[in-house]
Amino acid sequence: MRFWIQCTRFETGRPIHINIALVGSMSRDGERTVLTFVGGDGQTIEVTETPEHILAVHLGAPAAAP
Repeated sequence: MRFWIQCTRFETGRPIHINIALVGSMSRDGERTVLTFVGGDGQTIEVTETPEHILAVHLGAPAAAP
């Protein structure tokens, strides 16, 4: 299983590697996906990929419903 995901930082357009185990939630804000990290400091990062794209690329496409 992969723990590190590669995303594109919204502000700079540069790739960034993130430990998916540290991401507590993902949400959309216009063209940006906001990744919120677990822990008390409330740190966030904005990337260009959608949550669905991040999950499909790094964790595999979701199974189709029967």
